[in-house]
Amino acid sequence: MKDGTVVYERVYQILRNKIESGLLPYGSKLPSRADLCLEFKTSEKTVRRAVELLAQAGYIETMKRRRPVIVYRQGDGCGKGLLPLQKADATVAGDILKTGIFLCYPVISHGISLCTQEDWRIPETIFEKMDPGEPKDFWKLSSRFWRFFILRNENEIILQAVDSLGLNELQPRPGTLDLRTDYHNRLQNFIRAVKNGGCTRSVQFPDLSALYGYLPEQRLCVLPHKVAPDSPLCIGSKVLERKVSREEERYSRVYLDILGLIAVGRYRPGQRLPSHAQLCQTYGVSVDTTIKAVRLLQEWGAVKAVRGRGIFVLKDLEELKQIQIPLELIACHVRRFLDGLELLSLTVEGTAAHAASCITCDEAAMLAGRLEKLWNEKYLYQLSPIVLLEYITDHIQLQSLRVIYQMILNHYHIGRGIPKLVELNKTEENCRIHRECLDAVRCLTEREPEEFAKKAGQMFRYTHRLVIERCRQLGYWEAAENAYDGSLLWK
Repeated sequence: MKDGTVVYERVYQILRNKIESGLLPYGSKLPSRADLCLEFKTSEKTVRRAVELLAQAGYIETMKRRRPVIVYRQGDGCGKGLLPLQKADATVAGDILKTGIFLCYPVISHGISLCTQEDWRIPETIFEKMDPGEPKDFWKLSSRFWRFFILRNENEIILQAVDSLGLNELQPRPGTLDLRTDYHNRLQNFIRAVKNGGCTRSVQFPDLSALYGYLPEQRLCVLPHKVAPDSPLCIGSKVLERKVSREEERYSRVYLDILGLIAVGRYRPGQRLPSHAQLCQTYGVSVDTTIKAVRLLQEWGAVKAVRGRGIFVLKDLEELKQIQIPLELIACHVRRFLDGLELLSLTVEGTAAHAASCITCDEAAMLAGRLEKLWNEKYLYQLSPIVLLEYITDHIQLQSLRVIYQMILNHYHIGRGIPKLVELNKTEENCRIHRECLDAVRCLTEREPEEFAKKAGQMFRYTHRLVIERCRQLGYWEAAENAYDGSLLWK
């Protein structure tokens, strides 16, 4: 493990993405270990472990004295050697398809806005290969075209959230030649318009939901998709929760949140922390994970574990600021925190509008009262936006979207565990954030869900900009940018 991240898992994730997106197509050979070591600036041992994971997952086939061969076919849903395909659950598939709309549309739009003229050569090359007369390859290439803009965000959390849905496993019906030709023409017009600075909504595309068997009015997927037995499209939220949360993230989330709770005064010196059993229940992790987290906190001198008595806090906020945590480790968590904030700022407006439809005026009034009480009596750093985000998450009706927003909420909590980022005083910026939270909630009491969504989106985007600015001041920004090379996701 390096800087809180399992390096071979990152190499595996990037290579897997290249295979699934078609950059490393079926039948081609994986680059040599020497080339991969050079590309990822890592050891041969790390590369070898990543290649082993690819082979275990069925993406490649390995042979002695020969470079591994890609055996994954786009759209097959799994690689060679995996369990037989099973029929997707219709209700779950409908839920995931709807979640994909909330998640992918704003992310793709933002990815498009980041593209330079040179960047457009990649999606244009994909478009040139799209032949309406070849329906199977046509829709695969279409998926790859839009996926490019998701990758262009250079954000691992975004990619992790999108890929966790398993949408790449769905195979659409071919549709008619006229439909594919019309779509092709619209896509060509879209490229021309957007490359010249036009709005992403300047070209309207037909609703293709029916090709995937999704009936919007019934919120149901009726096409009998065949997918891997461990796919979210079969099992639903249980496997989705595992896919959006990696092991190193689960363990670092525990120790960062405990650090944050000490920093904001929830736990004070001499106070006993919850037991390992209680921590497991709170964070939804194993006892091995909490033991690793507490051990690291002990190494930093933040807590002390006394056999038979419990875990006790040793430091307050000022003393925590003196802990010499390696900048590289902080950078890893700052990057994850910022990546999560970016995903939130891009998607929260649509998600908040969705959640608002299930919130009554009385419930909104109670939320406003709670925000005021917490602000006046139990003020904690960033508490108002956290409470609002929890409320939005609790009222999301799509199970898959709720799982992803729970992941976003977990990443939001990372902020209070980053050294020197926590501010206990009510600064001008914190006062503005609280006011904007209240303004948004008051729109709900006045039956204005769209205005609520707009104001909530503005508040979270402001918070995102504020955190970026603060990270620059603390010297975290450059280190966070270097935590991983996001351009490897798409170049």
